[in-house]
Amino acid sequence: MGTDANIPAFVINLDRDIERWQDISSALTRLGVPYERIPAINAKNRMTLIRRVIRRDFHFAPADRPMKAGEIGCYLSHVAALKRIVRKNLPMAIIFEDDAAFDERFPQFYKHDLARFLTKSDIVKFEGIHYAHTSKSGVSLIKGEAAQLVVPLKPALGSAAYAVTRKGAIGLIKALSVTDRPLDHKLVYYDRHGIDFAETLPFLVSQAAYESSIELRNLDAPPLQPAERLRRGVASVGRGAKRIAYVARLLVKRRLLGAKSPSAA
Repeated sequence: MGTDANIPAFVINLDRDIERWQDISSALTRLGVPYERIPAINAKNRMTLIRRVIRRDFHFAPADRPMKAGEIGCYLSHVAALKRIVRKNLPMAIIFEDDAAFDERFPQFYKHDLARFLTKSDIVKFEGIHYAHTSKSGVSLIKGEAAQLVVPLKPALGSAAYAVTRKGAIGLIKALSVTDRPLDHKLVYYDRHGIDFAETLPFLVSQAAYESSIELRNLDAPPLQPAERLRRGVASVGRGAKRIAYVARLLVKRRLLGAKSPSAA
Protein backbone atom coordinates (compact mmCIF):
# COMPACT_ATOMS: atom_id res chain seq x y z
CA MET A 1 0.00 0.00 0.00
CA GLY A 2 1.38 3.39 -0.94
CA THR A 3 1.78 6.42 1.28
CA ASP A 4 0.46 9.94 0.89
CA ALA A 5 3.95 11.36 1.21
CA ASN A 6 5.03 13.34 -1.84
CA ILE A 7 8.64 13.76 -0.81
CA PRO A 8 10.39 16.59 -2.69
CA ALA A 9 13.90 16.35 -4.09
CA PHE A 10 16.71 18.88 -4.37
CA VAL A 11 19.17 18.28 -7.20
CA ILE A 12 22.72 19.66 -7.02
CA ASN A 13 23.83 20.70 -10.50
CA LEU A 14 26.66 22.84 -11.89
CA ASP A 15 25.58 25.48 -14.41
CA ARG A 16 27.84 23.98 -17.06
CA ASP A 17 26.41 20.46 -16.70
CA ILE A 18 23.40 21.01 -18.95
CA GLU A 19 23.20 17.42 -20.17
CA ARG A 20 23.18 16.07 -16.65
CA TRP A 21 20.38 18.44 -15.67
CA GLN A 22 18.31 17.46 -18.69
CA ASP A 23 18.78 13.76 -17.93
CA ILE A 24 17.94 13.84 -14.23
CA SER A 25 15.09 16.35 -14.51
CA SER A 26 13.49 14.22 -17.23
CA ALA A 27 13.93 11.10 -15.09
CA LEU A 28 12.40 12.70 -12.00
CA THR A 29 9.46 13.99 -14.04
CA ARG A 30 8.81 10.47 -15.34
CA LEU A 31 9.07 9.10 -11.81
CA GLY A 32 6.63 11.68 -10.44
CA VAL A 33 9.14 13.13 -7.96
CA PRO A 34 8.77 16.90 -7.39
CA TYR A 35 12.19 18.51 -7.64
CA GLU A 36 14.07 21.78 -7.37
CA ARG A 37 17.52 22.62 -8.71
CA ILE A 38 20.28 23.68 -6.31
CA PRO A 39 23.01 25.54 -8.27
CA ALA A 40 26.22 23.75 -7.35
CA ILE A 41 29.15 25.81 -6.10
CA ASN A 42 31.97 25.81 -8.64
CA ALA A 43 34.87 26.03 -6.23
CA LYS A 44 37.45 25.97 -9.04
CA ASN A 45 36.29 29.43 -10.08
CA ARG A 46 35.46 30.76 -6.61
CA MET A 47 38.23 29.52 -4.31
CA THR A 48 39.49 33.04 -3.59
CA LEU A 49 36.03 34.07 -2.41
CA ILE A 50 35.49 30.81 -0.51
CA ARG A 51 38.79 31.19 1.36
CA ARG A 52 37.92 34.80 2.18
CA VAL A 53 34.56 33.74 3.68
CA ILE A 54 35.69 30.46 5.26
CA ARG A 55 39.00 31.15 6.93
CA ARG A 56 40.44 27.68 7.41
CA ASP A 57 42.66 25.12 5.74
CA PHE A 58 40.65 22.63 3.72
CA HIS A 59 42.85 19.70 4.69
CA PHE A 60 41.75 16.06 4.67
CA ALA A 61 43.77 14.92 7.68
CA PRO A 62 43.22 11.11 7.44
CA ALA A 63 44.65 11.13 3.90
CA ASP A 64 47.19 13.85 4.73
CA ARG A 65 46.31 15.93 1.69
CA PRO A 66 44.50 19.15 0.85
CA MET A 67 40.93 18.81 -0.29
CA LYS A 68 40.36 19.25 -4.01
CA ALA A 69 38.39 22.26 -5.22
CA GLY A 70 35.70 19.93 -6.55
CA GLU A 71 35.39 18.23 -3.16
CA ILE A 72 35.01 21.60 -1.45
CA GLY A 73 32.38 22.74 -3.94
CA CYS A 74 30.44 19.48 -3.58
CA TYR A 75 30.56 19.74 0.22
CA LEU A 76 29.31 23.33 0.33
CA SER A 77 26.59 22.55 -2.25
CA HIS A 78 25.17 19.81 -0.02
CA VAL A 79 25.16 22.23 2.91
CA ALA A 80 23.18 24.68 0.74
CA ALA A 81 20.64 21.95 -0.08
CA LEU A 82 20.25 21.03 3.59
CA LYS A 83 19.72 24.68 4.52
CA ARG A 84 17.02 24.93 1.85
CA ILE A 85 15.19 21.99 3.46
CA VAL A 86 15.30 23.68 6.87
CA ARG A 87 14.24 27.10 5.52
CA LYS A 88 11.27 25.53 3.76
CA ASN A 89 10.37 23.70 6.98
CA LEU A 90 9.99 20.41 5.12
CA PRO A 91 9.35 17.32 7.26
CA MET A 92 11.47 15.22 4.89
CA ALA A 93 13.27 15.64 1.57
CA ILE A 94 15.71 13.97 -0.82
CA ILE A 95 19.09 15.28 -1.96
CA PHE A 96 20.40 14.08 -5.32
CA GLU A 97 23.62 14.80 -7.13
CA ASP A 98 22.95 15.25 -10.83
CA ASP A 99 24.65 11.99 -11.85
CA ALA A 100 22.04 9.85 -10.08
CA ALA A 101 20.71 6.92 -12.12
CA PHE A 102 17.59 5.06 -10.99
CA ASP A 103 17.02 1.35 -10.48
CA GLU A 104 13.82 -0.07 -11.94
CA ARG A 105 12.58 -0.64 -8.37
CA PHE A 106 12.96 3.04 -7.43
CA PRO A 107 9.31 4.01 -8.10
CA GLN A 108 8.10 1.28 -5.74
CA PHE A 109 10.66 2.39 -3.14
CA TYR A 110 9.65 6.03 -3.44
CA LYS A 111 5.91 5.34 -3.22
CA HIS A 112 5.87 2.61 -0.61
CA ASP A 113 9.06 2.57 1.47
CA LEU A 114 10.88 5.89 1.79
CA ALA A 115 8.44 7.76 4.04
CA ARG A 116 8.21 4.71 6.34
CA PHE A 117 11.99 4.42 6.44
CA LEU A 118 12.28 8.07 7.45
CA THR A 119 10.22 7.32 10.58
CA LYS A 120 13.00 4.91 11.59
CA SER A 121 16.08 6.95 10.67
CA ASP A 122 16.76 10.65 10.16
CA ILE A 123 19.19 9.87 7.32
CA VAL A 124 18.30 7.22 4.74
CA LYS A 125 21.03 6.68 2.17
CA PHE A 126 19.98 4.79 -0.96
CA GLU A 127 23.10 5.11 -3.13
CA GLY A 128 26.56 3.95 -2.26
CA ILE A 129 29.99 2.87 -3.45
CA HIS A 130 31.40 -0.25 -1.87
CA TYR A 131 35.08 -0.84 -1.22
CA ALA A 132 36.95 -3.74 0.35
CA HIS A 133 36.56 -2.15 3.79
CA THR A 134 32.79 -1.41 3.61
CA SER A 135 29.90 -3.64 4.70
CA LYS A 136 27.54 -5.08 2.11
CA SER A 137 24.90 -5.89 4.74
CA GLY A 138 23.81 -4.61 8.12
CA VAL A 139 21.41 -4.88 11.04
CA SER A 140 17.88 -4.74 9.66
CA LEU A 141 15.50 -2.09 11.03
CA ILE A 142 12.51 -2.61 8.75
CA LYS A 143 11.64 -4.50 5.57
CA GLY A 144 9.91 -2.54 2.83
CA GLU A 145 8.39 -3.58 -0.48
CA ALA A 146 11.44 -2.72 -2.60
CA ALA A 147 14.26 -2.75 -0.04
CA GLN A 148 15.29 -3.27 3.56
CA LEU A 149 16.52 -0.51 5.84
CA VAL A 150 19.77 -1.57 7.51
CA VAL A 151 22.47 -0.07 9.70
CA PRO A 152 25.90 -1.17 8.38
CA LEU A 153 28.92 -1.22 10.67
CA LYS A 154 31.06 0.06 7.79
CA PRO A 155 28.83 2.22 5.57
CA ALA A 156 29.34 2.61 1.84
CA LEU A 157 30.72 5.91 0.55
CA GLY A 158 29.09 8.14 -2.06
CA SER A 159 26.53 10.92 -1.65
CA ALA A 160 24.53 10.87 -4.90
CA ALA A 161 21.19 10.05 -3.24
CA TYR A 162 19.97 10.24 0.34
CA ALA A 163 16.92 11.48 2.20
CA VAL A 164 16.68 13.33 5.50
CA THR A 165 14.07 14.43 7.97
CA ARG A 166 14.07 18.06 9.03
CA LYS A 167 15.74 16.99 12.27
CA GLY A 168 18.37 15.12 10.24
CA ALA A 169 19.00 18.18 8.05
CA ILE A 170 19.52 20.39 11.11
CA GLY A 171 21.90 17.83 12.61
CA LEU A 172 23.89 17.48 9.40
CA ILE A 173 24.27 21.24 8.97
CA LYS A 174 25.86 21.32 12.42
CA ALA A 175 28.03 18.26 11.70
CA LEU A 176 29.20 19.76 8.40
CA SER A 177 30.19 23.12 9.90
CA VAL A 178 33.90 22.30 9.47
CA THR A 179 34.97 21.38 5.94
CA ASP A 180 37.76 18.92 6.65
CA ARG A 181 37.01 15.83 4.53
CA PRO A 182 34.88 14.86 1.52
CA LEU A 183 31.14 15.10 2.07
CA ASP A 184 30.43 11.39 1.79
CA HIS A 185 32.86 10.63 4.62
CA LYS A 186 31.04 13.05 6.92
CA LEU A 187 27.61 11.78 5.85
CA VAL A 188 28.17 8.14 6.79
CA TYR A 189 30.22 8.54 9.99
CA TYR A 190 27.22 8.18 12.28
CA ASP A 191 29.49 7.38 15.22
CA ARG A 192 30.73 11.00 14.92
CA HIS A 193 27.70 13.06 13.93
CA GLY A 194 25.30 11.08 16.16
CA ILE A 195 22.32 11.32 13.78
CA ASP A 196 20.18 8.23 13.20
CA PHE A 197 21.66 6.78 9.99
CA ALA A 198 20.71 3.83 7.81
CA GLU A 199 21.11 2.54 4.24
CA THR A 200 18.85 0.61 1.94
CA LEU A 201 19.62 -2.91 0.86
CA PRO A 202 19.84 -2.97 -2.10
CA PHE A 203 20.71 0.56 -3.17
CA LEU A 204 18.04 1.98 -5.46
CA VAL A 205 20.25 4.64 -7.08
CA SER A 206 23.70 4.45 -8.66
CA GLN A 207 26.05 6.99 -10.20
CA ALA A 208 25.69 7.36 -13.95
CA ALA A 209 28.73 7.01 -16.19
CA TYR A 210 29.54 10.71 -16.54
CA GLU A 211 33.03 12.12 -16.25
CA SER A 212 33.54 13.08 -12.62
CA SER A 213 33.05 16.73 -11.65
CA ILE A 214 35.51 16.17 -8.79
CA GLU A 215 39.19 15.93 -9.63
CA LEU A 216 40.70 12.49 -9.31
CA ARG A 217 42.36 11.91 -5.98
CA ASN A 218 46.03 11.16 -5.74
CA LEU A 219 46.38 7.41 -6.19
CA ASP A 220 50.19 7.52 -6.01
CA ALA A 221 50.47 8.61 -2.39
CA PRO A 222 53.56 7.32 -0.56
CA PRO A 223 53.08 4.23 1.65
CA LEU A 224 52.17 4.84 5.28
CA GLN A 225 54.86 4.72 7.92
CA PRO A 226 54.49 1.99 10.61
CA ALA A 227 53.50 4.48 13.31
CA GLU A 228 50.76 5.93 11.10
CA ARG A 229 49.47 2.46 10.20
CA LEU A 230 49.28 1.64 13.91
CA ARG A 231 47.49 4.90 14.70
CA ARG A 232 44.92 4.26 11.99
CA GLY A 233 44.43 0.69 13.15
CA VAL A 234 43.72 1.81 16.71
CA ALA A 235 41.35 4.52 15.43
CA SER A 236 39.50 1.95 13.31
CA VAL A 237 38.99 -0.31 16.33
CA GLY A 238 37.64 2.66 18.28
CA ARG A 239 35.20 3.57 15.51
CA GLY A 240 34.04 -0.04 15.31
CA ALA A 241 33.33 -0.15 19.05
CA LYS A 242 31.36 3.10 18.87
CA ARG A 243 29.30 1.82 15.95
CA ILE A 244 28.50 -1.46 17.68
CA ALA A 245 27.35 0.50 20.73
CA TYR A 246 25.28 2.79 18.49
CA VAL A 247 23.55 -0.13 16.78
CA ALA A 248 22.82 -1.77 20.14
CA ARG A 249 21.22 1.42 21.46
CA LEU A 250 19.24 1.81 18.25
CA LEU A 251 17.83 -1.71 18.50
CA VAL A 252 16.80 -1.14 22.09
CA LYS A 253 15.13 2.14 21.20
CA ARG A 254 13.40 0.93 18.02
CA ARG A 255 12.58 -2.70 18.72
CA LEU A 256 12.64 -3.72 22.35
CA LEU A 257 11.04 -0.59 23.75
CA GLY A 258 8.90 0.11 20.70
CA ALA A 259 9.70 3.79 21.11
CA LYS A 260 8.78 6.19 18.38
CA SER A 261 11.60 7.90 16.50
CA PRO A 262 11.86 11.62 17.29
CA SER A 263 11.48 12.22 13.56
CA ALA A 264 8.07 10.49 13.61
CA ALA A 265 6.77 12.35 16.64
